[in-house]
Amino acid sequence: MDFLYKKEILELEAFRPVLTEIKNVDPAMGENMEQALKAAVKESHELIIKANTTDQLHIGLIKEQIYIQAQSSQYLNITDEITMKKNNLLEFMPQIYNQFMNEVEQEMTRFFQEKKREMYAEIDQDGSWYSGLRDTTKKSGQLYNFAINKINSVSKEFQGKEVISDQRLVDTKSIVENVLEKHLSNQKVTNQVSAIFESAVKRYKNAWMQRIADNVPDMKRISAFSLTQTTKANLKINFQYGDAEKVLAMGIGSAVFGTVGLAMGWHTLTYALFNVFPPIALFAALATVLVGVLTKDKAVEKRKQDINEAVTRYHHFFLQQLYVLKLSELENKSISEYIELKGRAIVEETVKEWERKYFGNLRIEHFRKLNQAFVRHLMYVNEAVE
Repeated sequence: MDFLYKKEILELEAFRPVLTEIKNVDPAMGENMEQALKAAVKESHELIIKANTTDQLHIGLIKEQIYIQAQSSQYLNITDEITMKKNNLLEFMPQIYNQFMNEVEQEMTRFFQEKKREMYAEIDQDGSWYSGLRDTTKKSGQLYNFAINKINSVSKEFQGKEVISDQRLVDTKSIVENVLEKHLSNQKVTNQVSAIFESAVKRYKNAWMQRIADNVPDMKRISAFSLTQTTKANLKINFQYGDAEKVLAMGIGSAVFGTVGLAMGWHTLTYALFNVFPPIALFAALATVLVGVLTKDKAVEKRKQDINEAVTRYHHFFLQQLYVLKLSELENKSISEYIELKGRAIVEETVKEWERKYFGNLRIEHFRKLNQAFVRHLMYVNEAVE
């Protein structure tokens, strides 16, 4: 008995392209799916072929609808479950990014404030009445050092030797410059930044591992034939599941530790960072260190202002670099861009790891195409029924 879309329904034409694609990727799995599909519609196809009346044909098509819907529920469960878990990870991504960046900023703020207090304490301790005069005298020593260097430079050019061979330069650094070099030398700040990053990255990893562990796809939901089991209990698709322990271990942290590469050397990062940071000379340039003969209190307050200005600008410069400075060690990204990029990479790699463990060579996209094929086939059946 002829009817609309008879050939498309009986030959399962809607499924042919995606089943061919799946067989090319995983022949055993593709064959398994095709046989399961044919088994699901065997009874309804026999009824359709043997139908001699409209009522008989109608019954066969209705059964086709039921069996196809039951079969499709498995693949819908798969795509829904994986998509839901992936969305949970994507929702977490900006949260953990902001948490990481806030921690770095807050810890650096705490570090600079602590160092500022230590430097203030040294300024108070040194704040004798003669320190202003001493700093002024030290600065005048710059002229002495400049003169010696110039004399020797001219002498070497015309006579081939230095006039003043026993050259003893005057230490021209003020108390402000000395405490800045002592407490905020490049090496000390680099070490502190390294420690802050290592601590933040550790928490970043642990947070991702916990979130992934909380969102491992539900094997029972993926493997259950909710409708099919009630209609065709003998139908099964043998997905490549491992035991529960292996699947759980797979879901917890492999994407974070392995492929994404977050365990990079943060010492390398901070070294690169501080190669482009201004050296300690920036402090001296920012601070007004030529202090005259002042009272003790005014001298102390002036030095504290110098320190506050230098540290504040240095701190702000550092925070700015977190967001704008491109580093070759970080794929030519700024630190903020790199962390954001790695968050997305963790999500994508986690989904790939789920796919590899659950479905072998297949990907979630194959199941989405299967879902589309079921919809197209049901459209043929519905048109035929009408």
